[in-house]
Amino acid sequence: MRVLVTGFEPFGGERLNAGWEAVRRLPAVLGDAQVVTVQIPTVFGRAGAAARAAIAEHRPDAVVNVGEAGGAAAVRVERVAINLDDARIADNDGDQPVD
Repeated sequence: MRVLVTGFEPFGGERLNAGWEAVRRLPAVLGDAQVVTVQIPTVFGRAGAAARAAIAEHRPDAVVNVGEAGGAAAVRVERVAINLDDARIADNDGDQPVD
């Protein structure tokens, strides 16, 4: 089994992204699974394409996307996602879409 785990590059002027820091520390093998880690750009116009490219390249059996929620005190699993391009701050290319 191969599992692709993605994490985002730092953004918002931060030096690190806690999600990526956790992802990059994963072992290459976990139980019976090969773990492949890929950093995704924190850019609205490029993130999806980078994730799709990683899936095409590595052909995983499962994909886990890890993000960072500023101020969160613990790891949380997102049960419902609303994919709305609406940004509180600009991404790493300076784009800040609204709705």
